[in-house]
Amino acid sequence: MKPLPWSHTSLDDFVNCPLAYYEKRVAKSVIETRSDQMIWGEEVHKHFELRIAEDKPLPQDVAAHEPYMRRLLALPGPRGLAEQKIALNTRLQPCGFFDADVWYRGVIDFMHVASDQTATVVDYKTGKPHSKFKQLKLFALWVFAQYPAIKTVKVRYYWTQTFNETGEIYQRSQIRALWQEFMPDLKQYAQAFREDIWQPRQSGLCYGWCPVVDCEFWKPKKRR
Repeated sequence: MKPLPWSHTSLDDFVNCPLAYYEKRVAKSVIETRSDQMIWGEEVHKHFELRIAEDKPLPQDVAAHEPYMRRLLALPGPRGLAEQKIALNTRLQPCGFFDADVWYRGVIDFMHVASDQTATVVDYKTGKPHSKFKQLKLFALWVFAQYPAIKTVKVRYYWTQTFNETGEIYQRSQIRALWQEFMPDLKQYAQAFREDIWQPRQSGLCYGWCPVVDCEFWKPKKRR
């Protein structure tokens, strides 16, 4: 079976539990419930997209983020881009989001490509802050592939709950090392499709969070 195109989220799903990934994304035998937090996050992303792309004022419930939107719009050079759909093929070359040979897909919330060989990528986060940067590393790798003149990519998470940023800076010389961080998981991902074997992996998500209720590890959500 040919592996499905992957994203940071879907690969993370697979790493957490291959069986749950299979049931949700391959067999599509279960449907994951969208939480109120997920719905709110989508709404915030849409408001930010319209503010950047169309100068549409932020509604009152997110108006406190206007200073940050202005900071992004004030970056020197060309205007930043909102909600950019990105894709790579198996040769690590940029391709169309729905091309026949698409391998990786992502969506960059905000991207600014300056004229000084530098790009800035921002991902808005409405959940609790964390220090996992793999999603941003993938965005940087796509920028390096799409823009050969870019030598430096500044990546940022913008945490809407705390109104602050966290980030890192990557150089073109790091491309090989960055890809190596994903290779072990991607090899297992391809192997699962090739052999059609999807092992369950027990974790805290088994306690009522996973929609695969017939799994041997599934348990009802713990009562507080």
